[in-house]
Amino acid sequence: MSKLAKYLISDIRREWSKPSIKFYRSSGAYGYIIWLTIMDAYFEKRKITLETLVVEVEKFASRRTIIDFIHKSFEAKFLNKIESINDKRKTFIEPSEITVQEYDNWSKEFIKNVI
Repeated sequence: MSKLAKYLISDIRREWSKPSIKFYRSSGAYGYIIWLTIMDAYFEKRKITLETLVVEVEKFASRRTIIDFIHKSFEAKFLNKIESINDKRKTFIEPSEITVQEYDNWSKEFIKNVI
């Protein structure tokens, strides 16, 4: 367990060259949880709406803070917004290609260092 704790501490302290990871980690717990929630939905092939994401993360930040952060993610090109074809009120969220690529690299390094 000590190896895991040490790696997590060093991983968080490290200066990241991966802009999407740095972006999501720069906002404390809610940014990190938003990132992991979106990535989990992406790899599980579940569509996630903006509203669903807000509800899942509301324990960690206010609704307004979460929505503002997600909009900054769109502006930074770390997330893609997909309008529902069937219901124009729904907006689905997907990670951008760079976010997926950086997550994939990070997760491989993470697994290699804790196992």
